[in-house]
Amino acid sequence: MAHRTIFVLVSIVYMLALAGCGVPKQKIPVSTNPIGATIYADGKKTCISPCSVSFDRKGDHLLTIVMEGYEQEDLEITRQFMPDEAIRDGIISGVLMGGDPKEVGAEVAKEVDEQERSGEAYELVPAIVTVKLRPKAD
Repeated sequence: MAHRTIFVLVSIVYMLALAGCGVPKQKIPVSTNPIGATIYADGKKTCISPCSVSFDRKGDHLLTIVMEGYEQEDLEITRQFMPDEAIRDGIISGVLMGGDPKEVGAEVAKEVDEQERSGEAYELVPAIVTVKLRPKAD
């Protein structure tokens, strides 16, 4: 009976965690030398360095750094496929569903697919941006 109660509680916690998921975001700290540069995220003025920019992990992004008297810097923030978390979640889900190896394999495939579509299976790179601005040539 105790095992069934634990199973039910773990299942409820897992379902609540999944229900709260939206488009996954990642904060990327941005620093410049000198400080005080204007940071544009995907063309929108976002903050003044040093600061953090929040991007969704569903695609690639453009970070533009502008400061009067310095060359503009454009950096591509790209996503990398990181299936480890999706595989782990699929294994846990499969074990909770009964532990049959075929069910575990099916849950792993389902979880990887779901996290790939939502963006959860990706990480944005670089995860930290540090830029030394170059003075404009006269």
